Amino acid sequence: MFWQLTTLYLDYLTELSALLSDPVYYDGIGLPRGKKEPILLIPGFFAGDWTLGVMAGWLSRIGYSPYLSGIDWNIDCPNKTRELLGRRLAYVVRETGGPVIVIGHSLGGLLARFLGVNFPREIRHIVAIGSPINSPLRVHPVLSLTFRTLQALRWTGDQSSPDCGSLQCTCLFGQTVFSSLPQGVELTSIFSKEDEVVDWRTCLDPWGEGHEVSGRHIGLVVNREVYRILAQVLATYGEGKNEPSAAGLAR
Repeated sequence: MFWQLTTLYLDYLTELSALLSDPVYYDGIGLPRGKKEPILLIPGFFAGDWTLGVMAGWLSRIGYSPYLSGIDWNIDCPNKTRELLGRRLAYVVRETGGPVIVIGHSLGGLLARFLGVNFPREIRHIVAIGSPINSPLRVHPVLSLTFRTLQALRWTGDQSSPDCGSLQCTCLFGQTVFSSLPQGVELTSIFSKEDEVVDWRTCLDPWGEGHEVSGRHIGLVVNREVYRILAQVLATYGEGKNEPSAAGLAR
């Protein structure tokens, strides 16, 4: 396991080095620019906002208004995390007038999809990066074991269901995250067949479009291919939806 973790982070550093030497990172030469559209960034499992700082800085430089999620470590029950994200989404809508583009990595993509299902007026577009958005079951065994361990620890310390995070869970997150997306909410999935954590086939959403890149799981958040696709997707979906009411998030 130590060697696997070492490989993951070495890959991240390799991808980051390639991104930092690429013109796309500094000024987005040849890429469309934003018009200060708000973007909410959601980190993956066992990660936090600190993993998306590079992406947030880049989005700001090419003309968008990125907002971090407020998640320090994404290890809590997803149903509790969605409550935090609902409040954060409401804040972004109030501050900017919305609607909001949501970008999520790994588990963050599932949480982004949940927001799209349940708050369609407040969401302009969803981008899921390396996310098992049509099934959470086909993931790396180490990741599954880690989630189950954290699930057991949570259950002994609070009132979370022992089925937390599974398809048997009866919470709002578990029952709606894989529902069909409402009309007007579109989704883009960016995935890699080299992903060693999430089976790429689970990244193909029947209600969304898919884009394949090369690279491994953790490095996708600093992958220059991902950034080029993001620039094009954001330019396509950055405008053209009715303004939402922040009050709609208070339910």
